[in-house]
Amino acid sequence: MSLDSEYQWAIVRVAMLQEKGCPCRLLFATVSLWQPARPLPPAMIDFDRHEVSRNGESVFFRRTILSKQDALEWYRSLGSDESCTPIPTRPEERNSKLDGVKISVNELIDDQVWPNVGLPIGDDLFSQPTEREDPAPFIGNNPARIHRRLSNHEGFEEFLKNSAAIAFVARRMHINLRQYQEYLGGAALIAPDIIIKEIDNFMIPAKGEQGERIFYRFVPRPGQTLEGLQITTFDKQAHLLTSFQTSQIPANGILDVSKGSCTGQYGYVVTHPAHGVLAYMPPTGFVRQVHLKTSIASSAKRKVSVPTGDSPESPRMMYDAASETEVFSSSVLGDDPKPNITTRVETAKIRRDRLANGARYGQHWFPSGSREEAMRFIQNLIRSAQSRLIIADPYLAGLQLGQYLYAVNGADIKVTLFTSNLAFNPKDKQTKLDRLNEFDSWIGKLSDHQKVQATVLILPPSVLHDRFLVVDDDVWFVGASLNALGDKASMIVKLPNPDEIIERLGSMQQQALSLASYIKKLSKYSGRLNEN
Repeated sequence: MSLDSEYQWAIVRVAMLQEKGCPCRLLFATVSLWQPARPLPPAMIDFDRHEVSRNGESVFFRRTILSKQDALEWYRSLGSDESCTPIPTRPEERNSKLDGVKISVNELIDDQVWPNVGLPIGDDLFSQPTEREDPAPFIGNNPARIHRRLSNHEGFEEFLKNSAAIAFVARRMHINLRQYQEYLGGAALIAPDIIIKEIDNFMIPAKGEQGERIFYRFVPRPGQTLEGLQITTFDKQAHLLTSFQTSQIPANGILDVSKGSCTGQYGYVVTHPAHGVLAYMPPTGFVRQVHLKTSIASSAKRKVSVPTGDSPESPRMMYDAASETEVFSSSVLGDDPKPNITTRVETAKIRRDRLANGARYGQHWFPSGSREEAMRFIQNLIRSAQSRLIIADPYLAGLQLGQYLYAVNGADIKVTLFTSNLAFNPKDKQTKLDRLNEFDSWIGKLSDHQKVQATVLILPPSVLHDRFLVVDDDVWFVGASLNALGDKASMIVKLPNPDEIIERLGSMQQQALSLASYIKKLSKYSGRLNEN
């Protein structure tokens, strides 16, 4: 594998963090080798800055233009004693205060053996990168190969908390480092394809005795040829790999492949003997029919004003009512597709995927009258906890402690209970106080009998509505309160993004009182009422 000699220039983008009085630390850097036919962007003589925290930490961004050789040497120097900000190759673009300044870089590890580069793909060979799983969002829309030097992401906590700083870097580096934390403290080299300008790929319908064909057309960039290029095609039919073959790309760039029938999905990889993988297309089906419907929307717009709550004093909000539409025309382009067994196979697969996702996220429906089943389900979840258990339920009271918490398996498990005064809600303050003391007694028995030390936090009733069960690093959304789950039809499901919920519950602690503090506060209030 080689980095093409035709490259002459590179654009280096660097984001750095600096605490007041400390040297800059590398946040993320990219080195983009520049295609010869493209004009270079204007030089950036200064830098951009954004404040991260009040203690003086800031993030800095600078873009510089280096020759290819200078850029590669700078990229490889990162992490050594020679780590510094890049120095523009052209003297007139240099800034002595900003360029060649020592920076701190964590130890870097090559993701691929240098100088090997790779083309980003999705989760597997048969998928395209998506917004969620794109391994290199910073390369843009043009195909490019990358090399990565990755580090640990320790020491960037304040930056990750600051959404404005995240956005500041994303606008300049084209990556959200909160979502792509593997790149924190690291660097990437981007090598765009300089050989192929365009690839056309379409189906030619059957005609006469000749069946359907797939037509490929390769257009080289100016000054380049297609010599040595190969294409490996792979066909999928009803989730079966039906063809996998490699062909030489003709000098004229035209490849016409007879298929007979193109009802499957077709993909390809284009490779060069020296430069490796240049282009990739996952298996994709051809569009045979398009339904078009044209509607005319009414020009009249109506605003709807509604209260945000049931109270007569609730603030109001406005929203736009849907416009009335009238269908103007409807048409179909293309031939009616022939009955295809692939459709039947795909429908069955979608159903299996849904069932698998339901099992993956623990989706469980409790029909009306299944109270005992629901209780045993929750008890088994609690019993599986190894390090942490959090129950957040505004109606969690003393009875639920006995119903569930004796299933906690070990004194080392950190137990946190979020409840609210809705669980102890009689208007008579003394009765409410009695219930709280009884709840406190239950907590003491739990400690005596099971050696479980539970932290109880009382939230204001307006803070929490839904119910959550945190078991280690998993979070379950519980559709009904634990005191009634299964009495009526209800649902429990494991949430796909538990980190957000755990973080939100952690922030709620600032609005909560400990059980002891809440009882003390209510006792003082009840004493004043008795005195009066």
